[in-house]
Amino acid sequence: MESKPTTPADAAQIQAALTDPRRLAAVRDTGLLDTPPEEVFDRLTRLAAKLTGAPVTFVSLLDADRDFYKSAYGLGTTRQLSGRTFCHYPLVSGQALILEDVTQLPVFRDVPTVNSLGIRAYAGIPLRTESGEVLGSFCAVDFKPKQWTEQDVEIISELAHSAMREIRLRMALQDASALNQQLQAQIQKVDALNRALSEMATTDALTGVANRRAFDHSLQLELAIVERRGTPLSLLMLDVDHFKRINDTYGHEAGDKVLVAIAQLLGGCARVIDVVARVGGEEFAVILPNTDAGGAHEVAERMRSAVARSNWLGSPPRSALAPPRCTTRKMPPACMPGPMQRCTPQKQRDATAWRWRRGACAGAANSPAAHGAFTSKNIAASAYPISVCAFFHP
Repeated sequence: MESKPTTPADAAQIQAALTDPRRLAAVRDTGLLDTPPEEVFDRLTRLAAKLTGAPVTFVSLLDADRDFYKSAYGLGTTRQLSGRTFCHYPLVSGQALILEDVTQLPVFRDVPTVNSLGIRAYAGIPLRTESGEVLGSFCAVDFKPKQWTEQDVEIISELAHSAMREIRLRMALQDASALNQQLQAQIQKVDALNRALSEMATTDALTGVANRRAFDHSLQLELAIVERRGTPLSLLMLDVDHFKRINDTYGHEAGDKVLVAIAQLLGGCARVIDVVARVGGEEFAVILPNTDAGGAHEVAERMRSAVARSNWLGSPPRSALAPPRCTTRKMPPACMPGPMQRCTPQKQRDATAWRWRRGACAGAANSPAAHGAFTSKNIAASAYPISVCAFFHP
């Protein structure tokens, strides 16, 4: 059985087909050029040789200036050839090329491998993509004239289809991998955006500490832990005294610097598990998990001392500011009577932080302590205008 083109392609047609950009892109997209031999392709060429009796079988991929052999049975260590080869003709015609004796036509007799390798018979099936691009050929050759049977051609054709299925599978896996990488990159971007949005939603934009929303959430969690485990919990409320005077005298920019500096000092005095939050204009709060009254007193004193010792650039003259008051209080039973009871965040805030600050921090006469609800202990006054109030439970 012989099948050859009525008019074989000339050198110009072969060169145009070899260098076609779309075809070259399809060849390189396989990812097979210059890769080592693989058993999945070697098995096909071995089977082709066994079933057809051809001494040499190979899978060729046609680059712009060479034939690369992904698998080559019977060619020794040869992995590629340059110059014109028989595989170039199926590339142009897109059809099988079956030659029983290549020396019968001058155009094939002049192919360099006739003399260099001694090829006398050739059978090649083009490897074509679904879009019609020819990647190369599945070929069988003999060193003597050979009458290819119809069964030989069918075997080579089936094995060519198998090789092409493997190539398509590789490309599909590559595409899936690329899509997966893109998906992972998009997921990472979304995660980063969500983290940024979460941080924006829970972080005070000016000072960088937790905001009121984060404070409320953290306090709820800690109160639940206290209720479940009975562990101690303390809360510090801090207020910058005469802050309006700072803004009026030195401007809002200076006031912002004061708040940022105080937030940094408070954060430096806190533990990793503590929550430092800005809960109002000049009001800060610090949640101290697993901390009793004594521990809260120590932290409050440490924060008061840190502020007192500070002398950061742009600080307003302290002599122009009134001395502060720093006090510790037990957590009001209005929110936590005896065994802790669950109450709403608004009730907790009203019954603790804000009611306490308006009462105890404003003066002992107006505080709940004046009615016997609390005991109090003064902390030494700071040279910097800040009031520290400590609540603790149990």
